[in-house]
Amino acid sequence: MSQLDFKELYDEFNTKFHNKEYEKALDLTYELLKVAQEVDIEVAYALMAKVRVLTVLDQKKQLLETLDEIIDNFSKTQDENISYIFAYALYNKAIILAKEKKYEEELSCYNQLLENFISDVSLKIELILTKTYLNKAICTKELGKLEDVVLVYEELIKNFENSEQEEVLLDVASALFNLSSIYQKLENNDKAIVKFDRLIEICNKINNKNSLELLAKALVNKASLLSNINEISKALETYDKIINNFENEINPMLLSQVALALYNKILLLGELGQQAELIEVSDKFIEKFANTKDAIIKDMVLTAEVLKDKEKYNTNSF
Repeated sequence: MSQLDFKELYDEFNTKFHNKEYEKALDLTYELLKVAQEVDIEVAYALMAKVRVLTVLDQKKQLLETLDEIIDNFSKTQDENISYIFAYALYNKAIILAKEKKYEEELSCYNQLLENFISDVSLKIELILTKTYLNKAICTKELGKLEDVVLVYEELIKNFENSEQEEVLLDVASALFNLSSIYQKLENNDKAIVKFDRLIEICNKINNKNSLELLAKALVNKASLLSNINEISKALETYDKIINNFENEINPMLLSQVALALYNKILLLGELGQQAELIEVSDKFIEKFANTKDAIIKDMVLTAEVLKDKEKYNTNSF
């Protein structure tokens, strides 16, 4: 049969699939494989069509068998489109194994994927690779290898921090955030701050909704870390950056970071004995978040009211 026959049958498959006629769509994948015969690109597309249906039907055994068929048949392909399908198959097999908590097998999939593509990365494959690194880090953590997790994140950052794709850079920023948190746990505060600073630089470059949320969280965490190592003036400056940049946002996630920044600033001002500024910041915090429905922020507002009243009492006492 001709490529035209394959295309017509593939179009029919897509129609059945989009109409949620999944059993009929699955039957068509077997017809597609017969039509494709030994034409690699058609075989690859037919197998991927089968993967799509089996995923929706949640037929895991058949799904894994089909993914393995793609992996076994196309590991040496030089065709860019087939390479993408091969990478997709390895990645999705790993996700299934992760859900089954087969972490060693999952890790093997990630390693094979990275070994195949990391030396020759196309723009199309970049995002799969950064997601692979992020998932590999989670998988490695599940296996109890914290030092290896650091190496995974560092490798991701090194390979992709200069990417021109926003989604890829957002994954790099996520890796930097997670890496900073690990360095904090390891009490390597200098490295944690360096990673936060690089994250902030990347997020400012991206400047979309997801990057702004990550930026706000990173600034709060950096300020808290600066406070813990007695860099109080830098901590206060960082809290002010969060407040000034995000206090007029309507995004609840950004506003929650503003709340944390204001509250932590209040606590620091109390430690410093700066009563007048503490009362001023407390008033601002209470006014802005008095009607919040967030239980945690509500508790912070109550604490701020107590601290403010205490400082007023101290200021007016003889």
